[in-house]
Formats: sequence, structure tokens, C-alpha cells
Amino acid sequence: MKIARPVKKPIVIILMKRVSFFFFAMCLLLLLLYVLSNTQNLMDKTGRMTLSLMATAGICLAFSSVIGIICTLLMSVSGKFRYIGGIATYALLLLFGVMAAVFSSSILILADGYGL
Repeated sequence: MKIARPVKKPIVIILMKRVSFFFFAMCLLLLLLYVLSNTQNLMDKTGRMTLSLMATAGICLAFSSVIGIICTLLMSVSGKFRYIGGIATYALLLLFGVMAAVFSSSILILADGYGL
């Protein structure tokens, strides 16, 4: 019985998955740090820095998700439906990145009267 080899994916797809995962993990970590800094009553500068970094990471996550969607759509031109899960995952990451950026920017605007 022969063992079937997995389908080789282009390096661009693999890099986009890892970049998107990195920014997603960074957004989650910064959100956790912001919540913990609020409960521990840390300095306001720390909260502002965390929110600014979260807005930047959210924007980067949104851009990498858009590029991932485009790359996945280009891969699925062959007519195979196995890439639909990847497109849906990138769409959810895009939504999360936009929400993280809007959330952190709106808190910065409400707190200080300025944004990024």
C-alpha cells in the first residue's frame, strides 16, 4: 500500500498563513495585556501604548488576511473547492482584525481625544 503524499502548497500560501497567525496571536495577546493592565490599575501610558500596538496589529492582520484571500482565490482558480475553508478563515481573521483596530482606536479617541 502506497502512502499518498500531501499536496505541495506554494511558499507564498504557507507564509501568509504564518503571518496571519502571528498577527492574530499578537492581537489576542495585546487584548489580554490591556484587560490585565486595567484590572491591575497600571499607568495610563502603558494602556495607551498597548492600544496603539493593538490597532497597528489589527490593521496588519486585516491587510495580511486580504492578501491571503487573494492568494487563496488565485489558487482556487483550478475549480477545486478545497480552498473554501481557507477563504472563510481569512474572512474571519479580516473581521477580527478590523474589529480590533476599531475597538482600540475608539478607546484611544474617547480617552484622549486623539487616535493613531
